[in-house]
Amino acid sequence: MKGCCILSNALIFCSYIFFPCLGISVLAECLDCPELKATADDFIHQHFTEVYKTDEFLQLDVKRVTHLLNQDTLTVRAEDQVYDAAVRWLKYDEPNRQPFMVDILAKVRFPLISKNFLSKTVQAEPLIQDNPECLKMVISGMRYHLLSPEDREELADGTRPRRKKHDYRIALFGGSQPQSCRYFNPKDYSWTDIRCPFEKRRDAACVFWDNVVYILGGSQLFPIKRMDCYNVVKDSWYSKLGPPTPRDSLAACAAEGKIYTSGGSEVGNSALYLFECYDTRTESWHTKPSMLTQRCSHGMVEANGLIYVCGGSLGNNVSGRVLSSCEVYDPATETWTELCPMIEPRKNHGLVFVKDKIFAVGGQNGLGGLDSVEYYDIKLNEWKMVSPMPWKGVTVKCAAVGSVIYVLAGFQGVGRLGHILEYNTETDKWVANSKVRAFPVTSCLICVVDTCGANEETLET
Repeated sequence: MKGCCILSNALIFCSYIFFPCLGISVLAECLDCPELKATADDFIHQHFTEVYKTDEFLQLDVKRVTHLLNQDTLTVRAEDQVYDAAVRWLKYDEPNRQPFMVDILAKVRFPLISKNFLSKTVQAEPLIQDNPECLKMVISGMRYHLLSPEDREELADGTRPRRKKHDYRIALFGGSQPQSCRYFNPKDYSWTDIRCPFEKRRDAACVFWDNVVYILGGSQLFPIKRMDCYNVVKDSWYSKLGPPTPRDSLAACAAEGKIYTSGGSEVGNSALYLFECYDTRTESWHTKPSMLTQRCSHGMVEANGLIYVCGGSLGNNVSGRVLSSCEVYDPATETWTELCPMIEPRKNHGLVFVKDKIFAVGGQNGLGGLDSVEYYDIKLNEWKMVSPMPWKGVTVKCAAVGSVIYVLAGFQGVGRLGHILEYNTETDKWVANSKVRAFPVTSCLICVVDTCGANEETLET
């Protein structure tokens, strides 16, 4: 037991250098320390993308490598990295490991590898070209991409997803001027620029799904019909056909491969009941059942597969009544249900989902800016007030990473937010970070993105 404690301390040290965690796992097994072995294995799986590049991994025996590569809990950006690990191990001692090639590569889930990587990199690998059994695996992976989503669901073997590696940032888009589009990294509070070729839109919406940010709606002199798309991994921009009804002051969110847009207003008109859906797989737009209440300048989030819409106003003009009403849409039944209203009517507020709670942050009512914050308890169908912001703004741009909500931009009516604000949803505490300046474009768009793979040398060519 004493030896296990020593190894446990060594494993903590491993968290900084990724070595020798594989050796600790083997030794824990020999010493019959199941708890330590489980801890070591979990560490190996969680940091697999670093572990497989060490000499220790390359020196593992075939039994341990096949077992490791077969784990669902390997944390990777994509299955490409599992393939890379398998090929690295085989090539480390190719003459002696040739007989194990089929066994090792059989643990790679080729259907989960992108078509581009399969055709350009995997098929060109000499190890695979010279082995008919391995070529069959690659071909089966290529065939998988030709199947319909329904047919894919029937193929359970070889298509189970691994544990996804994440690197969350908050992206803000404020136009094509220098430093008008940036990432905020909550790990070190740093700002980095995003290249953007498109001019700023007024009162648009943005949403992130599957490596791509979709910027929808809004206007310049006239409503914008196109949808601008930014691939965060490839750092590339392109455009698609936007919502069928061009408008501004709409809200958007993503769920299960679909982009949903709600409400908004056409130029000079009152708020809309409209609810539309873009299928990212078929690249087509569909009109869905209208909301129960017309609204614009509202908030919308996805939570546990359902779409929640909160607040807003009946129009963009001064007389447009500010709303406290909320409703939820179930994509499975295509029905709307009215929910408990917010305690305080608000528009232009932040709306974020954190651990079964939906937080409404700031915004404005009929009298002016708000510092109040409230959350909706999904299980209880009720709203509760929490600690107010240490700042009052008529527009709030915020996003949540983990249990923390970051307010990164906002407008007071006479001035903008100077420094970022942080709210810990677990402790109900606000912190004004005087060392980090807020984003300067108060009318920006904001969303959380996963940049995993964007800042590393990707395997795909």
